[in-house]
Amino acid sequence: MDDLMQFLAIMAALSTGAQAVTQQMKKRIVFLHMQAKAKPNDSKWDEVYEETLRRVNIQFLAGVNGTALAALAQVHPMQMLKMNPIWSGTTPPIVSNSLDYVSAGVLVAYGGPWFHDLLGLLREYKVQLRGVAKAK
Repeated sequence: MDDLMQFLAIMAALSTGAQAVTQQMKKRIVFLHMQAKAKPNDSKWDEVYEETLRRVNIQFLAGVNGTALAALAQVHPMQMLKMNPIWSGTTPPIVSNSLDYVSAGVLVAYGGPWFHDLLGLLREYKVQLRGVAKAK
């Protein structure tokens, strides 16, 4: 249980960090905050395409930021869960480490809200367990 709690806490922290970095980059990088320009012959499909392209760029940037933060913190999510991924035995080690960081980046970028919710549930569960133990 403590391993799972530690995993969720680290992933939630990385998710928060990646989200904060992405928000700051979103404000400063021009193509991420595209505004729909009013054109006389502009169709609704062009607006939908631009909005979709902007969201894809932001999601990709969140994945890159999550990967960079995981590499800086040297987070290996599969090892934390005591799993051996397919790439763990590859040589040179930089390949397996890079794939670990990319997997952490994907988990952080696209699973952030899940990690926060699960971490909150586990915290409440542990608080209830402590309350029951103190009552006895």
